[in-house]
Amino acid sequence: MIESKKVNKFIVSEPIIIMKPLCLTIAGADPTSGAGIQADIRTFDRCGVHPFSVITAITYQTATKFIGYKSLSDELNNQLDAILTVYPIKYVKIGMIPDVKTIDIIIQNIKNYNLNAILDPILIASAGGRLSSEGLESEIERNLFPHVKIITPNITEASFYSNINLSNLSNESIDELKEAAEILLKKLYRNENSKRIEKAVVIKSARSKSNEILDLVLLNKEINGQMKRVFQLFKKKKVIFEGNVHGTGCVFSSAITAFLAKGYSIENSIVKAEDFFDNKFQSFIELPDKGKFIDLTVSEERLKVINQIKEVYNVISQSKDFSKLIPEVRMNISSSLPNATGKNDIASVEGRITIINEFPKASGEIRFGVSDHTARLILSAKKFDNSINFVMNLRFNPNWIVLIQDNTDLELAEIIREDQPEEIKMKEFSTMQWLIKKSIEKIGKIPDIVWDKGALGKEPMMRLFGKNSKDIITKLKKIIDAISS
Repeated sequence: MIESKKVNKFIVSEPIIIMKPLCLTIAGADPTSGAGIQADIRTFDRCGVHPFSVITAITYQTATKFIGYKSLSDELNNQLDAILTVYPIKYVKIGMIPDVKTIDIIIQNIKNYNLNAILDPILIASAGGRLSSEGLESEIERNLFPHVKIITPNITEASFYSNINLSNLSNESIDELKEAAEILLKKLYRNENSKRIEKAVVIKSARSKSNEILDLVLLNKEINGQMKRVFQLFKKKKVIFEGNVHGTGCVFSSAITAFLAKGYSIENSIVKAEDFFDNKFQSFIELPDKGKFIDLTVSEERLKVINQIKEVYNVISQSKDFSKLIPEVRMNISSSLPNATGKNDIASVEGRITIINEFPKASGEIRFGVSDHTARLILSAKKFDNSINFVMNLRFNPNWIVLIQDNTDLELAEIIREDQPEEIKMKEFSTMQWLIKKSIEKIGKIPDIVWDKGALGKEPMMRLFGKNSKDIITKLKKIIDAISS
């Protein structure tokens, strides 16, 4: 006897097609996946860009021991041709360069495809051992430096290329660090005419006597029609640990490249890369040989938040009815870690949700730290009620307010923006706190929906609050049923 099973079929909207920024890494392969091309790929992915990769060499190493490498320069052109002739890549991170032939091929492709190159000028692997043929440094400096936009040497590499000993900085002065950065920046330009191109040097991990780690940035940028050199210093508390952290330089330079590909300026890309790196440098993967990697994986706690947003999105994306709730500024779904304290603890849909073929469609992936407005709403709400973990911005319609009030058990509160004190209007984060506070004053708690009729430059809006995905989905369905009645 054959048992028959009933199959339920669901009519869903078209699959999501996301256009993501593209990045290329040209680097060596690391069998531990903690450094080299594997670390670059993982960093690109975490920063929200799609990784392309071309391998310059195969290395034989662990996190604490470098054994050797084999150059793949004979295969390099074929790899680059396959990628660059098809895909519109503009930003490339360059890591391990094993020989002169590799330099020549990279330069030719930078010129042929007008690539914006970020060079991590590594000389020695973090596990020890040369990553290139003897004497290649002078070839890199003389021939490759003038073709890149940014170089990210660590303190040892900066000392070598500037010929200044930077190993013992004083507390009172970083003049030697600045002098080295000036020397390195000059090496990025072929001649005086080329100095109108914006470029930057980032010297990483200088150690001061005050138990701090310093990153110094020197940027040549246009200010009021003139090129000016601008310094920026990032200070970090020194982290004491046993063993070697593998691949830090790869992660940092790849993050800069990714943010450039996402449209940020050189200056802002470096700032965002510093934030990204500092955030990731709080957690390591420990290995039996006392080696360590920066943990680039997504924690179970964060995956839970992402999956809850997916639950909500899967519901609204399968029905045209929810398209009517999308405002002119587009919709977002934001959810937070239970004890969120900042924007990076809140996940949202990157690029928000719009309408395509009458269905709600996400413009990007669900990522942490990509929303400002809805993130501020959650953070403000959690100051008064930490159980609030979700918020969505919805289109406002005065008729809907009446229908929701009359046909659901949802609690609503109106906020009149004109009532804001002037000092509050000038600060957007203060506006969010004020909005939540006034809502609580009206009904004694954070309502399900906070709405306003807008103001000059501000679209009228409803904001839906909830504790979890199930709570938000239930409320959304009540809203749709009410306004469709």
